[in-house]
Amino acid sequence: ASDRTLALAEAAGFDTAVAIFSWRDIEPARGEYRWQTPDEVVNGAAFYNLDLVVRLDQPPAWASPAGAALDAPPADLGDYARFASAVAARYQGRMAGYIIWNEPNLAVNWGGQPPDPVGYAALLKAAFAAIKAADPDALVISAGLASTNQQDAAALDDRLFVQAMYAAGAAPYFDALGAHPYGFGRPPDDARGAHDGLNLARVLDLHDAMQAAGDGKKPVWVTEFGWTVQD
Repeated sequence: ASDRTLALAEAAGFDTAVAIFSWRDIEPARGEYRWQTPDEVVNGAAFYNLDLVVRLDQPPAWASPAGAALDAPPADLGDYARFASAVAARYQGRMAGYIIWNEPNLAVNWGGQPPDPVGYAALLKAAFAAIKAADPDALVISAGLASTNQQDAAALDDRLFVQAMYAAGAAPYFDALGAHPYGFGRPPDDARGAHDGLNLARVLDLHDAMQAAGDGKKPVWVTEFGWTVQD
């Protein structure tokens, strides 16, 4: 979220920006924090009258299991919770919300391991408690999930991932469901279910999963979207 990006967002009429707060950049060693870049982002968003939502992921090597691939979930959920707490305490009252991780239904974002909705629910629970203790008014948003119909070790259908999150007891630990609905080169009004559901209307399927879990009044936040042209 550079100054130019924030300026363009304001000029385009947006009222909210999403930025990545890289754990490995902010806490390169346990307990040692580098706040210059996140401070600049927070101050820049305020200057351009933008509410700020930040994504907390990109774990450092010291917090990852031995030999794990990049972006593996932390070996100790407490390490991630302490990082989230430190960020929330520093920017108390200045953040609209926190996104917990990114697209964990893809193995590439889960350290090369098969997607694990139960493990993600545990991460979400730890982060929720830490953030709410430090900044009770900030919203916690679940990770936006990649739109995919795969069901294998590389990727898990986002609709099934949401169902499994709820089955694992995740409902009390997020204020809004994150979503990454992509257009895949199709028009915004492409019919629901068309093209194997790979279009913007897929977000309706996610909301159905929420309703089926008795959580239908909670909002869905689109935290990333676009018109990639390859499925």
